[in-house]
Amino acid sequence: MNTDLKVSFYLKREKKEQKRVADENSGYPVVGKIIIGKSIAQFSSKLKVEERFWNVKSGRAIGKSKIATELNRELNKINLSIHFHYSEILKRTGKVSALEVKNAFQGIASTQKTLLVLFDEIMQEFQLRIGIDRKQSSYLQYVNTRKHLQRFLKEKYNVKDIPLSQLNLPFIEDFISTCGWKGN
Repeated sequence: MNTDLKVSFYLKREKKEQKRVADENSGYPVVGKIIIGKSIAQFSSKLKVEERFWNVKSGRAIGKSKIATELNRELNKINLSIHFHYSEILKRTGKVSALEVKNAFQGIASTQKTLLVLFDEIMQEFQLRIGIDRKQSSYLQYVNTRKHLQRFLKEKYNVKDIPLSQLNLPFIEDFISTCGWKGN
């Protein structure tokens, strides 16, 4: 699976039949496109620029004017943010789509819960109840299971953690068989 990231920007021009006549110098919205392998996601940069300042090939503003340098600075910030989210998701899950990067960049579901994070939360709650209605020996079983789970994720999926949305029955069955547990 190709996971190379490409980010580009272009102007969203109106169709000829919708073309504005009143204001020739008003700007067009700058739209961003994220491409990862075969997945594509587009987003609004919330920036505008006049067509005469735009270089189609480079996807950036032309020249050294204040308008061009400020626009290019903002586009570079967006580009850096997208690359940051891309590398974070790739490091965390081992695979990434353009839509996931777009959502993370825009702050949508960027804090998707993962299996080990949830497991750690459960363990913390359990630990607080030791001596009340939980035993230390049971907690140590949780610790052991977490180690098995972490090793399983690394060896089987080559990831540090996995989003809960990606868990399915084959994953659970693989984990159980790897640990040598037997059902009733």
